[in-house]
Amino acid sequence: MSPFSEVRKIETDVLIIGGGVAGMMAAVGCVRSGVKPILITKATFPSGSSSMARGGYTAAIGHSEPTDKPEFLYEDSIEASYGICNHRLMRIMSEEAIDRTVELDAWGLGLIRMEDGKYHQKNSASHRFPRLLHCGKLMGKPLMQSLAKKMREWGVETIQHAIFVDLMKEGDRVVGAWGFLYREGVPIVVHARSTIMATGGAPQLHEVNDSPPYISGDGYTMALRAGAELIDMEFIDYQLLAAAPLKIRGYPPHTSGFINAGAYLYNKDGERFMWNYDPERGERATRAVVNRGVGMEIFEGRGTENHGIYLDARHVIEEVNDGATADIIRVFKTQGVDMADSPIEVSSGPHTYLGGIRIDEWGRTNLPGFYAGGEAAGGIHGANRTGGAALADSYVFGLRSGIGASCEGARLEKPDPGSGGWQEGIEKLRARESNASGPDDKRLRLDVQRVGVEGIGQIREETRLKGALARLDELEAENEQAAVAGDIPRKRFDCMRRIQETHNLIGVARMLAEAALARTESRGGHFRMDHPEISEEWRCNIVLSLEDGQVTPRRQEVVDEDGAAPAPLETPTTAAFAEQGGVV
Repeated sequence: MSPFSEVRKIETDVLIIGGGVAGMMAAVGCVRSGVKPILITKATFPSGSSSMARGGYTAAIGHSEPTDKPEFLYEDSIEASYGICNHRLMRIMSEEAIDRTVELDAWGLGLIRMEDGKYHQKNSASHRFPRLLHCGKLMGKPLMQSLAKKMREWGVETIQHAIFVDLMKEGDRVVGAWGFLYREGVPIVVHARSTIMATGGAPQLHEVNDSPPYISGDGYTMALRAGAELIDMEFIDYQLLAAAPLKIRGYPPHTSGFINAGAYLYNKDGERFMWNYDPERGERATRAVVNRGVGMEIFEGRGTENHGIYLDARHVIEEVNDGATADIIRVFKTQGVDMADSPIEVSSGPHTYLGGIRIDEWGRTNLPGFYAGGEAAGGIHGANRTGGAALADSYVFGLRSGIGASCEGARLEKPDPGSGGWQEGIEKLRARESNASGPDDKRLRLDVQRVGVEGIGQIREETRLKGALARLDELEAENEQAAVAGDIPRKRFDCMRRIQETHNLIGVARMLAEAALARTESRGGHFRMDHPEISEEWRCNIVLSLEDGQVTPRRQEVVDEDGAAPAPLETPTTAAFAEQGGVV
């Protein structure tokens, strides 16, 4: 049988694209609303950047500091966002993270408690009180396991190893998505009353990153092509990653845990340089300022031979040799670096994309039938986020997107199985599979990543950004002709997956460049060398849309708390169900 000859067709009420925490929490919202969704992921289920979560997440539950409350977390988050987060979304996240905490722990997350039975909370970046809830060691594995267990208990259907190429539409309404199962060479077409995008960010635009290799901005570019709006795409939450030894380059060493304990950052000249960037807080500045300082030191030639700087925890080694940081110490020791005797080399790389698909309080986008949650969504954090906010965001708006999609989708007509233009797309796949000659797709990926670092990376300016856009046009033309390589069908199908991912990464890079060009100031996770100061004129958000095939930016006023979006009809409660043993 020839490749892509048989089409797997599915009809469902709600399609969830993405198998991480946001996707699984969306499924929780669906089940709570009386709908069984289909959850489809590109990797092996469960999957996503959440699997790499380390220190924990934040909620103002007030256990380690009884005077803490959600109002204080909201205030700290507004300040950390440089004033431009969506105030309504941040208010909801600050309040509902507590319910999600109680619920998730009842489902087996295993948060650490104190002797009195209350949760133990640690300090984290940009928080006035200790708020970081944790599992003692790494958070990712128990979190993914506990949520995946609930998916199995509730009978949520999951499909693995599928890459979606595009969303399908009837008029302005999104009615599902089409793509292919890349291990089998089988096209997959899913028609749904509602579709939720929970595909995470685009860390693979950068060679050094701390995420799994399959997270490539697919959701951002699919959404843009379909007519959805994206917001805050110029802002990236950078994190310090291992610069050496080479074998673990890009490994996430949970540097915030070391810095919160009192570790120092030095450049190659032995200078504690962070005091030059934040004279009051030094290494304990906001995440954005710390990573900007590291980026500037390296850019201006004060980095190490491995393009990093030094993190020194020798003077606090007894304090950090416990919990998640103890695991990091062991990893470096296996690579010949003893943190008790010497500093480690770290560099700055992308940790979280702060922008994404523009949503309201229920995950709605500007397209009927289309919702988003987690890192795929944007507007929640503004220009910078507090430590531990990414998981809290995925918990809260993953759940809400599932409720919104289920309750509103039930009132939408069932899509026509022949709609959406998937037939033409699959014909192109069949033709592409036989293209055995052309540029090497792996070399093209590296070229795109080089643009991601040198042209639109952490240190930006107009000439570089315009040069990056021109280079991206060249790379897009090459990628369209890339060879589908492989001596067996499965290798060729996987090569087609990589080519599609590179196409998506080029699309994300264009969004970053256009938004960064438009914002002629420096704020949070966006730094322009030619506009190094923050400007009150730019206390706004940039929204991107596709106009006549071009990524087009426009300004939008910061959303305040007035005029909340209406809740879907017959919306179930978002309160925790822990008193029922966590059963919806």
